Formats: sequence, C-alpha cells, structure tokens
Amino acid sequence: MRRTKALGFGWLGLGWLGVAGVAIAQTSVPVGDPTALVVRYHEAARAAELCADRKFTRVEQDKLAVLVGQVTRHQLPVGEELIAIRSARTEMEARIHSTGCSDPLVVDALRFFDQYKDQLR
Repeated sequence: MRRTKALGFGWLGLGWLGVAGVAIAQTSVPVGDPTALVVRYHEAARAAELCADRKFTRVEQDKLAVLVGQVTRHQLPVGEELIAIRSARTEMEARIHSTGCSDPLVVDALRFFDQYKDQLR
C-alpha cells in the first residue's frame, strides 16, 4: 500500500485509469493524434445529422466542443482544429451523398456516435 501512495495513486485512481483506457480503446483512434480524434467525433456527428436525422441544439454543439477538447486535451491550435472539423464534416457529407448511409465507414461513424451521444445531454 505504501508503494501506491508514494506514486500518488490509490486503487480508486488506478480503476479510473483503466476505465479511461477502455473508453479510449473503443474509439479506434490513435491516442496520440488529436487531429484524428477531432475528425472522428465530428465525422460521427455529421453522420448522425444526415443519416439519423439528428438535430443538434446549440447546447449540444457546445457540449460536443467541450467533449472533443477534453479528449484531445486541447492540444490543437484553434485554427488547426477548425480545419479538421470542416474537413471531417465535408468529407462525411460527400461520402453519404455518394454511397449512402449503409457505407461501412458511415455505419462505423454512427456506431461511434452512439457511444458518446449521451454525453451531449
């Protein structure tokens, strides 16, 4: 027990780290790549808008921005993040218009959206 206290972690802290690791592993995005995380979340949101007829309120949009910021630890400059968001949303829209909502990448994005949608409430 003394060893864990010396490191600053108790059993509870280690448990939360494990939960966070599982949540990150489920995203299928490289942990060290904040741009890929931004793209993943915003592709999923755009897919939900177009394929699940999901209308985001201003509050939900703000919560999405906060969630993405927390996940990326605010590692991207604002300009780079905006470019990644626009690109992700535009590319997902083009994919849906060309191949439809049954495209495997769109289905994957919708599945990912289902994993985090409750955090936007």
